[in-house]
Parts: sequence; C-alpha cells; structure tokens
Amino acid sequence: MEIIKWFGFNTIPIGIIISIFLLIYGKIKHIKYLDPEVPLGRLLFFVGNTFALGIGFFSVKYGPAAMDSKTITEGIMYIILGYSFCIYGFTFFFMTGMRRSYDIGFPFWIYPLFIVVTSLSRLVDEDIFQFLLLGMYIFLLEPGRNNN
Repeated sequence: MEIIKWFGFNTIPIGIIISIFLLIYGKIKHIKYLDPEVPLGRLLFFVGNTFALGIGFFSVKYGPAAMDSKTITEGIMYIILGYSFCIYGFTFFFMTGMRRSYDIGFPFWIYPLFIVVTSLSRLVDEDIFQFLLLGMYIFLLEPGRNNN
C-alpha cells in the first residue's frame, strides 16, 4: 500500500518525465502524432492547449486520490487513471506548443525550454515571470506557415 501511496503522490512529476521520453521517442522514430515537425495553426494551438490543460486537471484529481484509497485495487485504479490523464495531457500540451513554435519558424525545442525558463523565473522575480508569460502570446498571435 505504501508503493501505491508513493506513486499517487508523484503522479505529476513522473507523468511529465514519461511524457518527455515519449516526445523524444516520437522524434527519433518519426511517429506521426508525436513528431514536433508538423506545423500547427493558431486556432488548433489554442484549442489543443485548452484541451490538454483540461485533461491535465483530471490527473491532479485522480493521481493523489490513490493515497486515500482503502484497498489495493482501488489504489491501482486511481493510479492508472491519474497516470493516463497526466501522460496524455502533458504530451498533448508540449506537442501543440512544439508544433506551433515549429510553424512560426523557431526550432521545436524552444517551447519546452521557454516553459522551463518561465516557470523558474517565478522563483527569481515576479516581474520577469509576468514579462515572460506575456511572451507566450507570440505563439498564439504570430502567423505561421498555415496562416490560420
């Protein structure tokens, strides 16, 4: 039961790490839905990120619920739900951003790097964090190769 509680507690970090490995594997093997070199327009970027964040919230609900489970089967069920939503949500979130940055003309690896720098800048200064967060609108407003 302690292992189930540990996996439930660490749903988000482990899910993000698995998601990053899936993206690397998709890039190496050129898997159609995991290849970041497919352009993505503004509308699909907005809809995709909204959908991915919505799915990510389910992982926050179901992953830690495994810590409060009474039986092992209930804990395993919550872990499976939590990790499924977490891996799918974060993979979709990173993939839409990477495809959008590739569509604008940046290298696709700029988007995860920008997310990390923006997240870490909150620890340094609130003004820098807000400035970088406003920079995220470049991905939404800049017309890309698709012009939609």
